[in-house]
Amino acid sequence: MFVPQDSKRVFKITIPFYAAIASLAGLCVILIFVCYVLFNYFYVMTEFSSIDDIQARNKKLGKQLFSYKTRIDDVENSLERLKTLTTKLKIISNLGSAERGVDSELYSDADIIEGIDDFSMSTDAEIDDEFRKMQTKLKDIEYRMAYQEEDLTKIGEYLSEQSALLAATPSIVPVKGWVTSSFGSRLDPFTRRIERHEGLDISTRPGTPVVAPADGVVTFAGSKPGYGLMLTIDHGYGITTVYGHNSRFFVAQGTKVKRGMPISAVGNTGKSTGPHLHYEVKVNGIQVDPRKFILDNPWE
Repeated sequence: MFVPQDSKRVFKITIPFYAAIASLAGLCVILIFVCYVLFNYFYVMTEFSSIDDIQARNKKLGKQLFSYKTRIDDVENSLERLKTLTTKLKIISNLGSAERGVDSELYSDADIIEGIDDFSMSTDAEIDDEFRKMQTKLKDIEYRMAYQEEDLTKIGEYLSEQSALLAATPSIVPVKGWVTSSFGSRLDPFTRRIERHEGLDISTRPGTPVVAPADGVVTFAGSKPGYGLMLTIDHGYGITTVYGHNSRFFVAQGTKVKRGMPISAVGNTGKSTGPHLHYEVKVNGIQVDPRKFILDNPWE
């Protein structure tokens, strides 16, 4: 019913029941459609946000992957330099070559990562593939590092042994002076006959310090017929040295000595014609020419 303000007539409008039902149904359909549109809008926006997050994480992961690849390349370069150095050391140490039958890449998939210089725009599949390659390369690097460590350990043991041997080698003169009698056959000053002289006689002023020509342990410090005050040092490796005609000792039996350390003073004790040092070197109990061991021989 419709009642106008400026008229006394009243209009009556009749709406059929089915039309009202249809209008209500249409309104519901529109409302449902609007809700569907809004739901999809927010769903799509959420999905886009998730995709953006995934892309951002993927980009960050790609950058980290590229950084790890660069570090692995640096480690491989350092390992190659170490291998070269190890080879040189093994050759110098006479331990053979550092090469090995399976020294190449142990794993066939451990190829250099190439084709992608920046992983930030890569797909998940590409990144997974690069990760697998890196894991394989890391296994190969671990194997090669273990091999290098084994080689370097052997070289270290060898050099340590050689260092000890060098320290035990009587390579310097025990006293500066003049050689008045060499190793080998000579005219004995007392018997006037040709006899074998078992060492070097080095003449110098009495009281001049005698130094140890190598590291070792004093095994005897006392008097012995013919040698007078005699001192013996065991250097290890079958090498011993003998010092005769001393005037006094600076060390005692059992003393550990180092190369260059004063051990006695030149004298004229025992069977001697004047102040000098009688110096012998023995290898496995056999006298040898001391000059063969002296690196900087002042008498040559």
